[in-house]
Amino acid sequence: MDDKFTWKWQYILLFIPFLLSIIDVAIVFSKPASYYNQIVEDAITFPKERFNAQYGLLSLNEHYSLRHLWQLIYLLSLLPLLRRFLDINPNDKLKVILNRWLLLFYTALTLMALITLFFGIERMLGINTLNVSYSSLYRLQIILFLVLLLISIAPLYFPSILYGFPKNQLLVSSSISNYKNSKVQMYGLDNQELNNSLTAIEQQEAFLKQGFNLKACAELLHVPPYHAAYFFYQTKGISFTSYRNKIRVEKAKELIDSGYLESNNLYALISACGFSSKSDFEKTFERLSNSSVVEYTNSA
Repeated sequence: MDDKFTWKWQYILLFIPFLLSIIDVAIVFSKPASYYNQIVEDAITFPKERFNAQYGLLSLNEHYSLRHLWQLIYLLSLLPLLRRFLDINPNDKLKVILNRWLLLFYTALTLMALITLFFGIERMLGINTLNVSYSSLYRLQIILFLVLLLISIAPLYFPSILYGFPKNQLLVSSSISNYKNSKVQMYGLDNQELNNSLTAIEQQEAFLKQGFNLKACAELLHVPPYHAAYFFYQTKGISFTSYRNKIRVEKAKELIDSGYLESNNLYALISACGFSSKSDFEKTFERLSNSSVVEYTNSA
């Protein structure tokens, strides 16, 4: 929910379960080898009782429950931050997609922490209120983990999920806690600067180069691709592809009007405008001009 990570001393609290685990590992290995070997032997002989193994300060089940308790507490502490983030541009269709993914990811994390904590506490108390076997519990945890993994990596394969996060990483931003006073700075792109850069890119005729895509444009604008995509939607009202095609078609009209086809064939025109194929050029030209290439050429 924020591009910038700032360390705070309170974050040390997050490492309490980890520090306790380190202490218990040190205690175990400070004892004779027979102590550790007995733990392993008991886990193999009595697998259902393996979580009751006492390592040092805490048992394995206590470590397990504490870890997920800490996770649940931290997730709940993020709720105010999550609500503020969801309230930003709530009607923007790109932000709606991002909000849905974020809510799904947060819900999956919280459910996993809650369910694992519940069963951990049940093991500590020696009860089984839902009458769930250990094998079924293990399968449930695997399924939850896989679902969580799929949700978390979704933006890698569907980067459009992140298009609704319009924050320029090159700008120095304030903390999320100052949201009300810095909404524009935190979540607005520097449109003037980007428009100036875009004008320079157009003057260099980069849009007329074959293979010029959103990633290439973002590199020239010096912003991440999802910021570039949002910039086009936010300021131009259309996607990057539509904006690029508009420039290419306008260039094609300009060349046709200047008599380009009198000394060059259609394929030369297609290449000069950055299109990769004749069919793509003709379809795009007709859609944006309300006339075919032949009709426009004859009327020129």
